[in-house]
Amino acid sequence: MTSPTLISERDAAGAYALLATAAEDPSVLAVLSDEELLALEGLEGAELAGSPFLEASGFDREQAAAVAARSLIARGLVVLDESRQQPEGEDLETGQTVTRAAQLDPTLAGLLTLRGMPLAILNLTRQVEEQATSLMLYVFPQDGILEELVTADGFHHFSLPTRSVVPERLARYVDQAQVAGEEDGESVTGTAAELEADSPIGRRLADTRALTVITSASGEGSSQLSVMATATSVHAMDTPSSPEDRVEVREISAGSLRELLARILPSVSAA
Repeated sequence: MTSPTLISERDAAGAYALLATAAEDPSVLAVLSDEELLALEGLEGAELAGSPFLEASGFDREQAAAVAARSLIARGLVVLDESRQQPEGEDLETGQTVTRAAQLDPTLAGLLTLRGMPLAILNLTRQVEEQATSLMLYVFPQDGILEELVTADGFHHFSLPTRSVVPERLARYVDQAQVAGEEDGESVTGTAAELEADSPIGRRLADTRALTVITSASGEGSSQLSVMATATSVHAMDTPSSPEDRVEVREISAGSLRELLARILPSVSAA
């Protein structure tokens, strides 16, 4: 429906306006389904943060996108009538005047522009038994961070928190039962086989109730770590690249969890 590589002056203005609304306790800007993101951004954009409903349903993706597009038009989020469209201005890359057969609601246009132009990304995928959710953060030089929470049933909830509150928000996501203690515990180093063996640390990790894999990617590279929340504690370890790698598993306190999440959140500059 849209051209993902084209950014008009209207798109950019909407994106900057949204970043300016970032708050310590942000409201949800929009909720989009897997099918709606597919209709708006195509296959690559829809799969950026995962499409759990579409992946599980087996629906024909073209048909699902067509139905979603009709819903977006009916709700006024997509406008086809040229007489009701606002001027798009110029394409920021080519300087040519932009015309579109379908124009997005200003908030939606700004939201998808932000989603497509971060300078760094942080992804958290949380597994509880057979159900997975994910949290994607799109990082910019400005204070606002676009947050996309993807539920197991394929709904994408977008909000804009300020950077200062993100570590606490991530900590609540990773440790929803709030089992992290007030003090750090022991650290144990070993291979995957050693850590999974019948040992004190192995038995504690076998009690993992929620596993969160955290991946950070920016122009400076990428990193990944895993956080395990058991019934009584929270443990963190770097993700090994092979079963033979020796890694350190650390029992971390609630404060250390927030500090860890603050460190792994990428910093970017406009330069």
